[in-house]
Amino acid sequence: MQKRPHHEKLPKDSLQKGNVYTLLHNEAPAYEAEIVKYGGGCWATVRVTDPLDNTKFYKPGDEFDIRVAMYEYAEKSVEKSV
Repeated sequence: MQKRPHHEKLPKDSLQKGNVYTLLHNEAPAYEAEIVKYGGGCWATVRVTDPLDNTKFYKPGDEFDIRVAMYEYAEKSVEKSV
């Protein structure tokens, strides 16, 4: 019998609705996306703000569900004007 891969669960407050993150897949940046919906657990809904991979598979505004454990996340800093 084949075992499922083990992954660490993200804390429920790890991804904040409305924040933009760079999503990395296999350690390579895939796209920047806004978190549309995440209540903890395995799935989140994202909206692409900037496709970063060379394939340009995604377009800005694309919205879809992702499996949270399949990605690493780097929150995009927002510069505030004074």
